[in-house]
Amino acid sequence: MRIKELELINFKKFSYIKLNFHDGINFIIGKNGTGKTTIIEAISYISTPKSFRKVKDEHLIKFNENGFSIKAKIQNLIENDILITYQKGGLKTITLNGKKVKLFSHLIKEFPILTFYTNNYTLIDQTPSMRRKFFDWFFSTLNYEYYSNLYKYRKILLQKNEALKQKGDVSVWNKQLEQYAQYLIKMREEYIKKLNSLINEIDKDVKMDYYNSLKDKSFDEFLEVEMEKGFSIVGPHRDDYNFYYKEHNAKIFASEGERRKIFLDLAIAMIKLIKSTKDIEPIVIFDDPFNVLDEYKLQSFFDSVKDMNLQFIITSVKPVSHLKGHVINLNTYM
Repeated sequence: MRIKELELINFKKFSYIKLNFHDGINFIIGKNGTGKTTIIEAISYISTPKSFRKVKDEHLIKFNENGFSIKAKIQNLIENDILITYQKGGLKTITLNGKKVKLFSHLIKEFPILTFYTNNYTLIDQTPSMRRKFFDWFFSTLNYEYYSNLYKYRKILLQKNEALKQKGDVSVWNKQLEQYAQYLIKMREEYIKKLNSLINEIDKDVKMDYYNSLKDKSFDEFLEVEMEKGFSIVGPHRDDYNFYYKEHNAKIFASEGERRKIFLDLAIAMIKLIKSTKDIEPIVIFDDPFNVLDEYKLQSFFDSVKDMNLQFIITSVKPVSHLKGHVINLNTYM
């Protein structure tokens, strides 16, 4: 899969910009404030029509304008024209090859884009909540059914927590949660097993595991404690992922460089898993990685994936001399 062209109107700082992308590595360079992250935010929006930085749509509109549009050409077996428009008040419209897309989740099924940014690079050091969000995003990109079950689980969880606050009966919510929780747990275990296998091909000293807070128990077994606390204390929304290096907890015992290398090993495994599961080469984005990741570790990463026929988009303040690719210089648009 490739993005060939991107056109933005009134998206954040850009009144209008049109960019062309090449196969292989694309560098988006520019001084701070030139809009590098804005460009990849727009590209990522094509896959999951929301900001990866959790910015509300209304805040993506350029100041004093009434809406924005993102237009792109994506090559994926055939050339696809995607147009996303958003107007103040919440009206969002997506068309694919001239036809209106009814379910926005259709895009995540057809156009997988892996966007890695600063918080991801330090994933091992992050909170359990951040790790859950990271893997939920990836598993949703990998499998639409996972996304659907996660959405339904979260919706029911809100209703259960409201009932717990009111000291009401939550048995009906627990029964519904069980169904979706079982699926999410099963898929998390399966995907972590597959990722471990792929990582093991790169570095046998690296391993992950998935912590299931339910531990084969039912939600009802925690009812007394939850009624006392007034909120749900177990379930997929409370789970975590642990990383190990040479059989020790990587967060504690691995060096900073080793933890960053583990993340890049994980990124390679994620790409391989998408390719084998969906039979699609994802677009891979790194937002300003050189502030956190070692240039030579990144070179090793690109050497590892050079035969995968992937398109990469990397933002940076300046060109990277030892990495060759197409350069888009945003300084010239100022």
